Amino acid sequence: MPGHRLSVFEREEIAVGLAGNESMSSIGRRLGRSPSTVSREVARNANRRGEYRALGAQRKATDRARRPKRCRMADRRLKARVRRILVEERHSPDTASRLLARQGIGLSRETIYREIYRGSFGDPHKVLNRPRSHRQQRTRTGRPPTVLGDFKTIHQRPAGFATEPGHWEGDLLVGYDNHTAMVVITERRSRYCILGALPEGRNADHTAEVIIRLLLDRVPPQLRRSLTWDQGRELARWSRIEQHTGISIYFADPHSPWQRPLVENQNAQLRRWFPTGQPIPTSQPTLNRAADRINNIPRRSLQGATAHEAYHQLIGATTV
Repeated sequence: MPGHRLSVFEREEIAVGLAGNESMSSIGRRLGRSPSTVSREVARNANRRGEYRALGAQRKATDRARRPKRCRMADRRLKARVRRILVEERHSPDTASRLLARQGIGLSRETIYREIYRGSFGDPHKVLNRPRSHRQQRTRTGRPPTVLGDFKTIHQRPAGFATEPGHWEGDLLVGYDNHTAMVVITERRSRYCILGALPEGRNADHTAEVIIRLLLDRVPPQLRRSLTWDQGRELARWSRIEQHTGISIYFADPHSPWQRPLVENQNAQLRRWFPTGQPIPTSQPTLNRAADRINNIPRRSLQGATAHEAYHQLIGATTV
């Protein structure tokens, strides 16, 4: 299931939250979703009595997502009406959408723009006043849409992260044609590396499950202080990870790999065994062997010690 779609688990959480009179913002924070996403979900998938039920909402969403769907502009009468507004009356797509809305016809300007750039109404340069070479995605804020919700930035990370043990950096190492990937997590003090296989793909739900399993199985509670990631949509379920593991998750600024230098360096090392242009193994034992090999390399940054030795020293020093 794609990471941007709500899962059955999330719909159940929304139903429980509404039953407990929680606000949309509170439910959104718990799920790592925008409050508008929760509000839109409730408005679209509530039953006729205005009640929201998880199973009914999932059934409606599944029916709505079925493909292929008939394009709105396949209606000849509607297409002719849009042509008249655009070509003969020389109105813009936004005005055309508003004029149709007054007549009770819902047709977004994005649909009209898409049809224009397909050439359905002739040369786009003659239909539009200020045409571009292709249609660009628009948002109300002018910024790219995000699925991360109300997340914490790297600038909110505690001041002691540079010296305290238990602060991690994470990323996905992607294989050939973006079809395969693996989770890479590196501890800042010891340089200890943990790898996680993604046999079911890199969607947000599966990525969260793998990270939760790695942290619970391989990292003791006292070393789960923070995890820093980039703003990739694969970590859209970051709140679920926090809830299950107790770790705090922070997100680096866009296009700023230097804010996570250790995991970026770790990725460069991993490319020796998993070269660019080749698929990433989906077997966890294979990745465990690769992690053991890297963790047992003597490091100059650790005064000749290995990451494996430094990590277990941290465990011993922090165990009460």
